[in-house]
Amino acid sequence: RLTDDGVLLADGAERAAGTVVVATGPGPAAHLLPGLEMPPYRVVTTYFHTAPRSPLAEPTLLTDSRLRFLNSCVLSDVVPGYAPAGSSLVATSVLGEDAPGRERAVLDALAQAYGADTAGWGLVTARTIHDALPAMPPPQPLTRSSRAGRGRYVCGDHRTTGSVQGALASGARAAREILRDLGR
Repeated sequence: RLTDDGVLLADGAERAAGTVVVATGPGPAAHLLPGLEMPPYRVVTTYFHTAPRSPLAEPTLLTDSRLRFLNSCVLSDVVPGYAPAGSSLVATSVLGEDAPGRERAVLDALAQAYGADTAGWGLVTARTIHDALPAMPPPQPLTRSSRAGRGRYVCGDHRTTGSVQGALASGARAAREILRDLGR
């Protein structure tokens, strides 16, 4: 937890710090900084499939204009070691929970999107993350100050746009604000 003088660690040790950056997901950030406004979050499930070969053979992020999935990519086209030799690893994210029949619907959508036969693809695992993406109902402020109090800063995609890019931009904003506040 945060203290007036820094942070209190799980082992009971206290670390003095005039400046503390809370760079976490929404749950821990709200716990560490009571009163911090948090947006509602969207649930995302990612299906990981093995395929006998890559349906694209190039590192590409595929999106679906019909919104059957958020995005899909052949991870082993980016990093070949992610899949055993002679196969490919495909990751596909969808909004919502895993449910009976959902994986089959995802494979059907991927067959159309990739123009590939997905009948031989095998499910490795499905992972659901409940606080994966902040909801962005209008009017959504695209940036917020990272300042959460004197010497306290917070960053994460919950402070900007719901994405890895948003999280990175939020961290960069926090760094700029800290340097400015410290007179550097």
